[in-house]
Amino acid sequence: MKHHRLALLGSVVLILVATVIWVAGGPGGGEHRPRPGPAGSRSRDPERSILALEGAETAAGDVRVTLRALDSAGPVVTIISQLEYDSARLKMTRCGLNPDIGTGSTTAKVLHVAEPVPGLVRAVVAGTLQALPQAADVLACDFAVRPHAPAGPTTVRAHGDVADNSFADRSFSAEKTIVIEN
Repeated sequence: MKHHRLALLGSVVLILVATVIWVAGGPGGGEHRPRPGPAGSRSRDPERSILALEGAETAAGDVRVTLRALDSAGPVVTIISQLEYDSARLKMTRCGLNPDIGTGSTTAKVLHVAEPVPGLVRAVVAGTLQALPQAADVLACDFAVRPHAPAGPTTVRAHGDVADNSFADRSFSAEKTIVIEN
């Protein structure tokens, strides 16, 4: 039993080290290759019905995009994701983890965020092997509309991988169209 705990601990440490390297830019110096996303914020592919993006305006007039675990997500322990947006129209101001899943909660997750280049936010949610609650907000990022940004729709896309407590990875993609009004 002790050997299994050490092996599990070693696996968790390896995942966390790989995550830190990936968030920092890793090999390729932060190079990013966009992936095509689905037409809507929810995909019909069961493998991708894990997370969705929701959008809302904040009291400060910014746009908040929330990454939400779906009812169909199944167990999710770790999320490694990228959010892509039009940096000529939006500027990321902050990202935060839902306090109900953060440090001090039963899931005890931590959010690591990096913006290696404008228009690309890398976000990792990791911590204990306790699964995230289903149908719950995971993280939210606020975007300020840039001065003189043209009115009209712009899309924020999220994609990446999630792992469950057996370290089985599943890919996801989601997008949300935001309408900028001047």
